[in-house]
Amino acid sequence: MNTDMLQPQTPARSRGHFVCPLESALCDEDVDGVGGKATNLAEMTKLGMDVPPGFVVTDLAFQLFLDENELREPIAKALEGLEAKQLERINSASQAIHSRVLAAKIPDPVLAAILDLVSEAFPDDALAVRSSAIGEDSRHAAFAGQLDSFLNIKSEKQLIEAVLGCWASYWSPRVLFYQLSKGICLRGMGVVIQRLVSSRISGILFTANPVLAGGKPDSLVVEFCYGFGDELAAGKLNPGRILIERSDFSYRIQATPEQAGGEKDAHLFHANQIARLSQAALKLEQYFGCPQDIEWTIDLYGQLFLVQTRPITVGFVAPAATDKVPNEDRSLGPFVLWSNANVNENFPEPISPFLYSIASAGYYHYFRNLALTLGFDRRRVAMMEYPLRNVIGVQGARMYYNLTNIHSSLRMAPCGELLAKWFDDFVGVSKSASTEDETLLKTTHAGRLAQWIELTRTAMQTTWQLLFLTKRVAVFERVVNDFAANTESSILESKSLNDLLNDLRAFIDIRCNRWTNASLADASAMVTYGMLKRLLSREFPDREQSGLHNSLLKGLRDVVSGTPIIELWKLSRMVRENPSLNDLLNAKDNARILAEVGTKPEYSEFQAAFQSFLKDWGFRCSGELMLTVASFQERPEALLDMLRSYVELKGESPLDLLNRQAENRESETDEVRQQLRYRKLFRLLPWPNKATWLSFVLRSCHRSIALRERARLKQALLYSRCRFIALAIGDRLVARECLQNRNDVFFLTYQEVDSLLSGSAMFPHQTRELVQLRKNEHERLSRMTPNDTFVLPSGCYLPVDCPVGNTQLDTADQSDETRLSGIGACGGLVRGPAAILRDISECRMLHEGDVLVTRQTDPGWGPVFFLIKGLVMERGGMLSHGAILAREYGIPTVVGVHNATKQISHGQTITVNGDRGIVQLVD
Repeated sequence: MNTDMLQPQTPARSRGHFVCPLESALCDEDVDGVGGKATNLAEMTKLGMDVPPGFVVTDLAFQLFLDENELREPIAKALEGLEAKQLERINSASQAIHSRVLAAKIPDPVLAAILDLVSEAFPDDALAVRSSAIGEDSRHAAFAGQLDSFLNIKSEKQLIEAVLGCWASYWSPRVLFYQLSKGICLRGMGVVIQRLVSSRISGILFTANPVLAGGKPDSLVVEFCYGFGDELAAGKLNPGRILIERSDFSYRIQATPEQAGGEKDAHLFHANQIARLSQAALKLEQYFGCPQDIEWTIDLYGQLFLVQTRPITVGFVAPAATDKVPNEDRSLGPFVLWSNANVNENFPEPISPFLYSIASAGYYHYFRNLALTLGFDRRRVAMMEYPLRNVIGVQGARMYYNLTNIHSSLRMAPCGELLAKWFDDFVGVSKSASTEDETLLKTTHAGRLAQWIELTRTAMQTTWQLLFLTKRVAVFERVVNDFAANTESSILESKSLNDLLNDLRAFIDIRCNRWTNASLADASAMVTYGMLKRLLSREFPDREQSGLHNSLLKGLRDVVSGTPIIELWKLSRMVRENPSLNDLLNAKDNARILAEVGTKPEYSEFQAAFQSFLKDWGFRCSGELMLTVASFQERPEALLDMLRSYVELKGESPLDLLNRQAENRESETDEVRQQLRYRKLFRLLPWPNKATWLSFVLRSCHRSIALRERARLKQALLYSRCRFIALAIGDRLVARECLQNRNDVFFLTYQEVDSLLSGSAMFPHQTRELVQLRKNEHERLSRMTPNDTFVLPSGCYLPVDCPVGNTQLDTADQSDETRLSGIGACGGLVRGPAAILRDISECRMLHEGDVLVTRQTDPGWGPVFFLIKGLVMERGGMLSHGAILAREYGIPTVVGVHNATKQISHGQTITVNGDRGIVQLVD
């Protein structure tokens, strides 16, 4: 571990506050780091819980303290070369740093800010001063009890000593050892100063049961003592212990505190207090989305205060789902991890009921049919039934993956944990859901022999299926092409309503029952990409961060999604070679351009090429699967804006660039293969070597990605035809006065449309009223802006009056505002002006050489990729469309950059490091 990381990082910004009220310590942009303890206390305050009032001395004050006292260099020297096993050196280094910190002076502006707040808010009160390190109390590192706290502070001198003591504990022996042994680091320090509660009873509540505590696995466990809880936390006494049932808060006292003199206060901790404490604890568990370790205290008046909460990290079992919930809080129960990773690439905007009904059925059959095709035991598939039927959901009118159900299903498969990891890489998920369903977990506990037999069978059947993957994708393409030929918009106009219903049923049949060949391409791309990454990270660990596996996927010539770029380039060259046509296009009157191109003989060649492009590629557009979005085929004028940008381009063509990237890839592949040529794949066999294995995996990955893109192209064609069918049905229903306008059909589910047209609807005369009700509610829900990832209790939804979900999961720390972190999807280093685009309709704001910064891309963004030299996306996985096209053209790309479109300004110069997954803001 690099011991430089044991020092707090100097903040990039100079503005901020040395102190802030506790209720404001919510990682707000105006608050420089306050630490995990302070943030959690602020969240508890926001929830309306009783937290002792106070304020926070921020990390900015800590950094100024280090700088003004010139402590950084001696601290770095004391820490140099330190290792976890060198206990004596750790103690010696800690003592040296500790003495320097305690002897140093708090900067005058910091001390003045602290004393002013104390005199204003707590002039005569005793205080508690507690450390609040940045990185403490997180899901990955609790640092429980390792940083110092000081109680009963009554004078200015004691207050100064307590603040210095908290800062010094940043380098205490136990903190240094914890960081060195676990390979994790704190990143700064806040200090919480609060009014001290006159504690009569104090304790800790765990919302998950320690393995050895006894009682039910989902019991709440309370340990308590009389007086302050400092001796309890230090392990200096045997506490009392209470086990509490989640369902009704009934409890059983296992032990009483082994203390003398405190029994007189025992009456303060009664059944009602236990119920209040338990309910608050469950609300915190629900809010933070994981089991909690909660510190509490009761004063001499019997008032209950919560003084700290942190995630439980080790030594506990997850609480099981309960059949009952407390009467006062009906939302408790098992938790669900929701994420829009990858799914928002296909469905970037609020979705319609019609689309959701198709997607819900489609995803269920997608996963179920794929599992059966790959040879999963039918008993496993049967037990997956519930989670598979609920792998997606809707929050704020937007589609989300139910990752809890997806991960539960994947973990039931042979090598389930590995599949779950590969799935996360595939879709760009940064958080993995735990599996709490015991029924699902039991399926993984079969005997070892049975598991090997099933694994062997699955591997053989999977291999057999993938051997003929090219033919299978070709079959899928023929199915879609035949359907598309019969559902052209011009053909649908003459069809009867019954014929249109049959076309809709045919679409649903393809989506639910004839999609397996396409899903095999997805599965193959996911698995082979995971295998490639695993192989190269093991063989070249020093190059893992540089994304070697992505470099070997650049410039793939047979990826069909790149063809529209080449064809659009050809159209632009036709315009450049025809001065009259060039002048016409510059007029920017799209209606006039289309009219003249379609009627004047001198433009006939271009008109034929333009119409050919619309026919072959015009159904590919941003939001192409939304059904409610018109494609280029319906609005060809939108394509002209993109064409203008291409006309302005000079230099090499997309095909030349693609060939150059392919040559670089092949050269790097040969270099890697040469290094693996003498490394054995099997210890006792000289052949095949690892170079042979790399060739096989790489070839399989190339083929799978290309086939997956072919399938996705036909998916876009299929959904464009579904839109035509739905609108044609909408026209007929408007004529029957069942709907007010044709687009209202999207506010019915496909099942309701089927029932209405087949004469089996229960309330056919209320269709218009039903549609209007849904439109009103859809508009209200669409105004929400839910987070990308959050946790909710099963069966619960984000509140409509909460514009931003308050259950956002922790994201990577972005304490340095000029350095944004993500995942490198295509290597390389590039610097240029940022172009912030919300969707492709804003492509006119894009100029050659810009770095595109956007929330996500979909296949409709394809033509943009030839205009840019760098790409930053908030969302997306390694095999998202944006990542694939970026690698095809060698565009340095970083995905998964949290709030990139908000943290980067349009026109701002940025540097994109696709190897390390870093975006640097230059000015």
